[in-house]
Parts: sequence; structure tokens; C-alpha cells
Amino acid sequence: MTEPSRAVFLSYASQDAEAARRICEALRAGGIEVWFDQSELRGGDAWDRQIRKQIHDCALFIPIISATTQGRLEGYFRREWRLAVDRTHDMADAKPFLVPAVIDATSDHDAEVPDSFRAVQWTRLSAGETSPAFVERVARLLSPEPSHAPAELRSPDADAKRHAGAAPRPPLPSPASSRHTPVVLFLIAAVVVVGLGYLAVDRLILSKRPAVGVQSSAASVQTTAPAEGAIPEKSIAVLPFVNESSDKEQEYFADGLTDTMIELLSKVSDLRVPARSSSFFFKGKNEELSAIAAKLHVTHVLEGTVRKSGNRLRVSAELIRADTGYHAWSETYDRDAKDIFKVQDEISAAVVAALKLKLVAAGTNTRVRGTANPEAYNQFLIGKHYVFQIASADNFRRAGTALRKALALDPSYADASSKLVLADAYLADSTGDAAGLKRAIAAAERLPLAHPDHGPSYRIRANIRFSWRWDWAGAQADYGKALTLNPADADAYFDETILLQLLGRFHEAIAPAQKAIALDGLNLSYLSNLANIQMALRDYAAADQTVNRMAEIDPRSETLAGTLLSLRLLQGRYAESLAECPKISDERTRLSCVVNAQHSLGHRAEADQALADLLKTGTGGNLTNLASVYAWSGDADRAFAWFDKAVAARESGVSQILGDRTLDGLHKDPRWTALLRKMNLPE
Repeated sequence: MTEPSRAVFLSYASQDAEAARRICEALRAGGIEVWFDQSELRGGDAWDRQIRKQIHDCALFIPIISATTQGRLEGYFRREWRLAVDRTHDMADAKPFLVPAVIDATSDHDAEVPDSFRAVQWTRLSAGETSPAFVERVARLLSPEPSHAPAELRSPDADAKRHAGAAPRPPLPSPASSRHTPVVLFLIAAVVVVGLGYLAVDRLILSKRPAVGVQSSAASVQTTAPAEGAIPEKSIAVLPFVNESSDKEQEYFADGLTDTMIELLSKVSDLRVPARSSSFFFKGKNEELSAIAAKLHVTHVLEGTVRKSGNRLRVSAELIRADTGYHAWSETYDRDAKDIFKVQDEISAAVVAALKLKLVAAGTNTRVRGTANPEAYNQFLIGKHYVFQIASADNFRRAGTALRKALALDPSYADASSKLVLADAYLADSTGDAAGLKRAIAAAERLPLAHPDHGPSYRIRANIRFSWRWDWAGAQADYGKALTLNPADADAYFDETILLQLLGRFHEAIAPAQKAIALDGLNLSYLSNLANIQMALRDYAAADQTVNRMAEIDPRSETLAGTLLSLRLLQGRYAESLAECPKISDERTRLSCVVNAQHSLGHRAEADQALADLLKTGTGGNLTNLASVYAWSGDADRAFAWFDKAVAARESGVSQILGDRTLDGLHKDPRWTALLRKMNLPE
């Protein structure tokens, strides 16, 4: 090896050589130097001396753990393990070195390994099949200047010791008799409500947008997440088309036209098109096109207006080169509303021609829209519009009504079918409708069977599977299929990170989280999710950097406030956490924030009043939230009682507890392990 200090040492039992070879090949394919004795050395004293030297010099030590190592209480690999552990005694606690990998179902609780192995995060690589996320993680740890590597491998026990001096929290008062009132409010989309009952679960589509009604100064946006380097010549941002109809209810149509244009142009080879959330960030804001283009990392901008009156439609569009202001193309279309598809196709063809690119293949545009029926498409846009509004039972019902109309006009409309499953599932979950939820879950299972080539059908089934069925393996397989069908699906990467967090695989969640951000750099939900992962890893310094970036994008965002209140709570900055609470529109989330912060500040009367108000909001869809509040207060009995109720009700939030650092005080209680087992979560 030319650089032993930058190499990875792979330690394994001889029976696991094939799995070790797969891991080795995957790492080497990623440009990582691996010491793999089977192919490079032979036995004997020289072999032994070389192994000792390499363990002494290597940058990372990857022990492969399996049923084989479990069954062999003696073996040379155990000498390697001991040498590696001995080396850690000369290292700072924060330095990453041990990276255990398990290649089968061996439990980390029962494995015959050194105690030092248990103090770091394990990765499961079934039969040695190595995910790109693991390769990226190793590469990141090998980086000369790893941004967060020390925190990634920090021992949870060490972190606990640092906080051992914290004052104990007295139990909260007994809850008043709660009323089982149907609840129509959801927790804020994409807010990492650590200690408030929910991790930032996707809400599948709802969390993909900033909070409705929260405005910010466009001038506050200073950085985005697009790729660094020169702006590609073949790049375009589709800004939200402006609704000029006298009927403001037609806003859904203008937004829908924008969405479709983004999707159509995204199918053009070699053309970079920012995702929806990044483009829609600038909706209604008066900012120079050159500044918008710089923030979205594009050369060209497509903008336009829409006027719809009865059956008549006027669409104006123009393509502008942002750095010079040169109008490369413009056109106005006066058509019958049923000709909307032709207008979309003509605009996309004109843009492609102006940029001197190859036109999308015949039939692609129809596949992007998902239907050839203009009225079905119109009803779909109405349904989609309500799904993107504030999460409420009324909006879910409106969405369901429109989507059913779309399917009545075109029963094969995959996008309408998938959105309807979402609307029905979250309506049922928010209102405690067990029968309705069961129907939605069954419908989700049928989605990919009816639409085998439709990526969102797999993604949505995956979300339903992990939210209510707790079918982790099935959900992971569906995400793999969704990304195979569409490798540029930022939502699928985002959703995959949620699943990995549910399973406690926080290190692995970083790579897909960063991929989602790279595809949609101004999406605050994606950034909030990254902060959530960093909090789960107790890397609060990194989480601070992420929320600072969110503040640069939109300092008045409710998503930012929700993420910040959680981070400040975990950092012990309780007054700052309390200051964020009034910015949260969802009543339950706001009250939970107040209870936790006031309790931690020692303001017992204020905490009691907020808890009483929280209990008055009812228990439907609120069980996990209440359990988390009691857990933060140190009242384990009431916390577990509410968690048990949440499990029995199959409340979606309860499966998301592994990453909630406000629940760490419950981990040593035997009831915690029992709770995880009920949901098939790793212990």
C-alpha cells in the first residue's frame, strides 16, 4: 500500500471470505484503499508482523461480525480485534476508527465482541452486499477534514456521562380526564418535533413544502445546495407561472402547469432542472432573475402567466438567459382549456429547441402527465393542490373528492390513484378512523400491482408500509424499486432517510439526505430532516450549521422554528426553545413545546397549564405526542402507558421513536425493549 494511514483494514473470519471480498470490491470501486489479506499476503511470522503493522497504521478498522464469529470463541480475527481495540486507547474519544459491519442477522446485543465495538454505530451489510451509502460513509470518514466524522462515531455512553450532572426532572401532574374528540390538526410538516411525538415524517407529500402563509424576504436567501462549480450552460429553472385569472381559485391550475413543465423538462437529457420546492421558493417574490438564477445554479429561466376563464385559456411564456437578460424565446397561446396538453408540449419543444437540445421521445409527455384526459388532469391538479395545503381533515376530504373524479374519468391514472391513497390514509389517521385506514393500507398494497412502472406507487406504498404496517423490509425494497425507476426522485431519497432513521441507522441516512438536498437545495423540509439526523447522532454542532443554512434561506419559516426549538431543547438552551414556540401554528405542537421548555426552566405553573391545555385537545392522533411530553419530564410510567396506547392504535408517529433524543431517559427501562419489539424495531 502506498498510503497506509489512509487505508481501511478489513478483519474477518476465514468462513466469511466471500462476504469480505464483496465489501472490499465495493470500497475499492469507490476509490478507497483496502487491506484485504486474502489477496495480498500469506501466512507465517511475516504475515503476522504485517497484519500488526497495518492495524497500527490503518485509518479505519472494519471488523466483520457474523454467526461465524459468534460461534468461534477462538480465532486469529479475535487477535486482530484486540489489537484494534488496544490502538483506540491512544486515540481521542471523538476520533473515528472502529466501523463494525454485520453480514447476517447476528444481534448487536448478544454478539461476542469487545465492548468498544458496542460503543459505536454498526452497519448491516447482508452477505457482504455493500450499499453506496456505506461506501460514502467510509469515504467521508477517510476525508482529511471530515466535517462530522467525530460525532458520527461518538459513544452514546460518553454523551450520557457529559449530561449526567443535569438536574432530575420532577414528574408532571396527573393528566385530567381526556375527551376522545376527533382531531383534524396534524403536526407541522417537516418539523423535527423531537420530544413532541413525531420525527419529521414526510407526511409523504405535505412535508415537501414550506409552511403555508409564512413569508420571507427574498434578499435573505444567500446560499443554496446546488452543485458547486461553474453553472452548467444547459440548465433552466421553471419559475411558478403567475395566475392572472379573475378567479383566484384558479391558482391550482397555474401551479399545476408549473409542476408539469418542470417534469417535462426534467426528462430532457443533459438539461439540469431544479426541483419543485426550490423553484416555488420564489413564488410571489420580487427578485432579480439574475439573483434567482444564481441561487438555483442555472443559466436560463422560464417564466410565464396563466389566465383561465370558463373554457378559454391564455398562457404566456418566455425563456430568458439570466446573466444577460436576453429573451431567447417567448410566445402567447390562446386556446380552449382542453388543449392544455398541446400548450405544454409546444412550450417544452420551444425551450428544447432554443437550448439546442434533443427533444424528449414521443409519448414521454403523456407518461409524465399520466393521462390523456384533460378534465381528469384538471381534477388531479385540484386534488394535488389541496394535498399541498395546510394538513387538515377538510383539505384531505377535498383532495379525495377531486381525485375520485379524476379516476372516474381515467381509471388508469396512476398519479391520481397514488395521491388518493395518501389523502385517504392521512384523513383516517387524523380522525381515528380505523376502518378507513385499513382500506387505505389495502389500496396502497395494490398500487404497484396496477402500475408496475410508476415509481411514486412504490414510494407511496413504502411510506404506508413503514407508517402503519411496520413492514420495514417491504418498505426498503419499495424505495429501491422507486429509485431504480427514477434515480432523480428527491422525494424517494428523502423518504428513504426517514425509514433509515426509524430503524436507528442514522449514519446511513446521511447520504440519501444529502442527495435529496443536492436535487432540491432550497427545500427546508430536506434540510430540517438532515438536522434531525444530526440531532439523533448527537452532533449538535453540525445541526447548528444546518439550521443556520435554513435561516439564510428563510429566517421566518415555521419549519425552521420547529427544528430550532427541538435543537435548543436538546442543547439545554430552554429559554431559546421557548422563544420559538409561538411561531408554531399547530396547536398541539406549540403546547408540547411550551410544556417541555417551561418544565425544564422550572416554571411548574406554566408547564402545568400548558399540559392541561394540551390534554383538552383530545387523544386522537395525539398519543405519541403525550407520551413524549411525559418522557421529557421524567415520568416513565405515564410515558410508557401512552406509548402502549399509541402502539395499539397503530398511530404512525409511534414507530419513529428511535431517533428521538428526548426519549433517551427511557432506554434503560426494560419496557423500552418491549416497546420496540411490538413494532419490530431493532433493539
